[in-house]
Amino acid sequence: MAKIGAKRFWVWFVLAAGLAATALALGGAVAASTVDPAFEALVTRLAADGLPEAKVRRLFSRAEMAFSPKAMSDKLTALYMRKYGLKLVADIQTRLIALGWHPGPADGKLDRMTRWSIKAYQAAEGLPQLGTATETLLAELSASPKPAPADLTFPQFPKAEVHDIVLTPERLAEAREFYERNRAALARARERFGVPEEYMVALLAVETRVGRYLGDEVAVVNLASLVAGEDLSRLPRAFAYEKPAPDRLAWIKAKATEKGKWAYGELRALLRYADAQGIDPLSIPGSIYGAIGICQFMPSNALKYAVDGNGDGKADLFEPDDAVASLGNILRAMGWREPMSEEAMRKVFYGYNHSQVYVNTIMDAARRLRDASGSGTTKP
Repeated sequence: MAKIGAKRFWVWFVLAAGLAATALALGGAVAASTVDPAFEALVTRLAADGLPEAKVRRLFSRAEMAFSPKAMSDKLTALYMRKYGLKLVADIQTRLIALGWHPGPADGKLDRMTRWSIKAYQAAEGLPQLGTATETLLAELSASPKPAPADLTFPQFPKAEVHDIVLTPERLAEAREFYERNRAALARARERFGVPEEYMVALLAVETRVGRYLGDEVAVVNLASLVAGEDLSRLPRAFAYEKPAPDRLAWIKAKATEKGKWAYGELRALLRYADAQGIDPLSIPGSIYGAIGICQFMPSNALKYAVDGNGDGKADLFEPDDAVASLGNILRAMGWREPMSEEAMRKVFYGYNHSQVYVNTIMDAARRLRDASGSGTTKP
């Protein structure tokens, strides 16, 4: 098994061990031969949609397949905060403003200034500098109302143009190492799909540190939990402090339905992809919302665009040869054609991730990789 494929095994092993330990600590609340009650309807639904019920039930009966409210809670909370602001955040901001730690406003948005203010207060109190908004923090602000120093100055946070962390010497060195180690695979992908090597490596550097970070979650568990989390009764803590008004609660329910429907399609795709590749679904790490592999494909895209890059008959997105070929394939499908203008390149990358900062970072990293390699594969 290649280096990154082996890493996937160890990520899975650690995650599985942790989940098993949790199950034991809970006194075997979900036995190895029993489907988590939160997933029972999902198993029936998958079987009704044509997946072999016995196989699905075996998968969902494994101890690792335990419902977690985190993915849906985090998603709904983030969406709600963006639209309305969160009462908990606003209450924390109000306390910080009163103590001189925050310049305002108390808008309920956990932005960079608010995170900085929280960390500044936590540092002064000798607390871990987490920068998160919790009920524990609010209680600490009330129990220990330490005023800010009179000479406290607030930093300026200009709008980010790039993800600076990706462009550090250490991260660029990782990207160059990947480039050199996989020159042959990258060249084959370029020949096959027309995407220059430096752009593929730059995108992988942004997504997963060229395979060094594949996600801390088990993709199938998180996607299944997102589907089950459509039922808000399974998320009792998500909006307990907020106590949203009826119209806002209706909005939350609509969003949960929307995200649950989306997650169901991705879950089905992940199970089909794993079956086609002969991979245990529970061995596949991913992001909190189910993106997988070195190039972080959503499972539906894995089904459409994952290709065999080394001739072994598989399209394993955790193997560099297959990952770069698959990336070239999806970028070509999204409109990559050589020669093309920088504007056209940017449009393709924006389609991959709807963020101008993301696009700027890829373009900058690709330029640096090209300059360092002296490849001259594209015009600067």
